[in-house]
Amino acid sequence: MKKELSNGRMFGLCLGEFARAVLGGLIVTYTLKFFNVTPASGLPLLLPAGMMGLLRGVGVIFDAITDPWVASISDRSASPKGRRLPFMRWAAVPYAITCLLIFFPPKGDVSWVNVAWVIAMLLAYYMSSTLYCVPYMALQQEIVTDTRRRVFFYTLNSLMFVLGSAVIYALPVMVGGFKGAGLAPVWAWRWALAIFAVIGAACAIIPSFLINERDYVVGKSCYMPLLQSLKTTLAYKNFAVMTVGYLIMQAGFAFFNGALLFYIDTLLGLNESFATIVLAISIVVGICTYPLVNALVRRFGKKPLLLAACAAYVAIYLGIYFHAPISRAISTAPLGPGFLASLAGEGAMVGDVAAAILIGVCVAFPIACTNILPPSAFADMAQYDRIKTGEDRAGMFVAARQFVTKLSQAGVTAIVSYTMYLGSTDSYPTHGGVRMTALIAAVCLVFAVIVYAFYNDKEVVSFIDDWNEKQKVAGSTGRAR
Repeated sequence: MKKELSNGRMFGLCLGEFARAVLGGLIVTYTLKFFNVTPASGLPLLLPAGMMGLLRGVGVIFDAITDPWVASISDRSASPKGRRLPFMRWAAVPYAITCLLIFFPPKGDVSWVNVAWVIAMLLAYYMSSTLYCVPYMALQQEIVTDTRRRVFFYTLNSLMFVLGSAVIYALPVMVGGFKGAGLAPVWAWRWALAIFAVIGAACAIIPSFLINERDYVVGKSCYMPLLQSLKTTLAYKNFAVMTVGYLIMQAGFAFFNGALLFYIDTLLGLNESFATIVLAISIVVGICTYPLVNALVRRFGKKPLLLAACAAYVAIYLGIYFHAPISRAISTAPLGPGFLASLAGEGAMVGDVAAAILIGVCVAFPIACTNILPPSAFADMAQYDRIKTGEDRAGMFVAARQFVTKLSQAGVTAIVSYTMYLGSTDSYPTHGGVRMTALIAAVCLVFAVIVYAFYNDKEVVSFIDDWNEKQKVAGSTGRAR
């Protein structure tokens, strides 16, 4: 029997998820802000207008294509130090450095030299990210073999990712501080970005040296060819069902996340900044529900909870679509002076503010479920396949899921932007277009419920639990002899 991961080491391992949130967040949240400048920002224009979005799209496609390749190499690794940790150790620092170097193009104004620099650094970043993240996520699937403890592990993992995603929103405050100290805007941004890159690097390195992989993971090299391994993984029925459901669910989330700011200002007529309050409420309430999610999973299993979470999303999205009668039913009175009124904006109505807060409160529990349960279910399936076939392809299970979802997200993001501008005559999002994103998100989640209904959670979990019990009995018998 291999060692069982202690709670302390489990926490340390999850620091890699914090790093993934911080470094990925710098790219997703701030590359557009840094390179698509406004006069108020004080930043120099370094790329042709709109170029950064195109370059990021190329990077995402490159990222998706390299995932299966890296997964295959990791699965085949015969290193005495393990199949995952050596990749993480070598990739951790380049992962952070390439992320930071994207923001350091050599020319001080618009230049194709800068374009070449940014695309080169983006591709290097995505390559480093893949070399770190695919083995890291495969290790997550392998290192905890108890199905109930796995849910706790992914709860902690989700918590670290949420915290990392929240922390990066402090970056503009840091930028403001550096500007106040006399730094030029471009260097204020770069120093702030450098601090977060160092934090990301440290949190990426720690898990790679925290444990001896061979002490915790029973893994053998898998020499199945790349394309055959990818095809075999996608042909596994339960995995295909979960992957398609996850893809559709993520498409729904893309519509919701991409339009959230517009739900607040275009639909409800509140200040855009009030979206920060809504996000903060959803994060805090969501984290508070993590213990409840764990308790409900032990009682009912993953599938019923996942179906309930998706159904709750449908109700929430439909509530956004029909926001007007809901707001009026709550109250049509103007919001009185005070802290909330200062955030919501002049003329805000009580019903609109209450509706916005309700979005944050109601979406919290479903977010907790969908952050924890799908990764745990995918890990269950990787273990189930490993026991059934004797082939240890955890890396390919990660890559197959990432390959499908990344390619779909690239397309969905463009559709979200187009939908918000339906009927626009002044280059601004329209009320009807923004409402439509909520309706499309609801439809996506309806289809996700239908697809997830075909996932056989009980078969997978009961099989793993029976196998784990037999291993314990065999281990006890061996020690007795």
